[in-house]
Amino acid sequence: MVLVQELVSDATVIDRVIARNRTAWERIRRGADDPVDWGALGFTIQTVYGVLENYFLRISKHFENDLPSERRHAALVERMRLDVPGVRPAFLQAREEERQLREILRFRHRLRHLYGEDLDPRKTAAVQEIVMDFLSRFAALHADFVARLRSIADEL
Repeated sequence: MVLVQELVSDATVIDRVIARNRTAWERIRRGADDPVDWGALGFTIQTVYGVLENYFLRISKHFENDLPSERRHAALVERMRLDVPGVRPAFLQAREEERQLREILRFRHRLRHLYGEDLDPRKTAAVQEIVMDFLSRFAALHADFVARLRSIADEL
């Protein structure tokens, strides 16, 4: 199944982005406190969300092919929680995961609209904690979803 191979490939990219995010966070934890350091962390958080969104878009396009343009990003997150019987399983298993993705999406939106301002370290650190918690479960979510897709393909 092509979708499974694409998701496996995307998961490799996600692993690489996770490593960059952890490196930026570790620099800050070791004392780096310049706005540039926080900006680098913010950039990695934005990148994490971007690659996750591409992963989710693959799933959505493969099964639904339609997202409302006016709230496309939020709708995509909502769809990943939907189990569509006879079509596809849900990717996200808990409301908490959906909430976390919404927080990361909000951060990305704020980051894109800073217009010369520095990131607030306290708020950025709070979002980083959410990112780390979500990413700690991503590999298991991915493996479970891919296994369920393979099972569906086998039944066909």
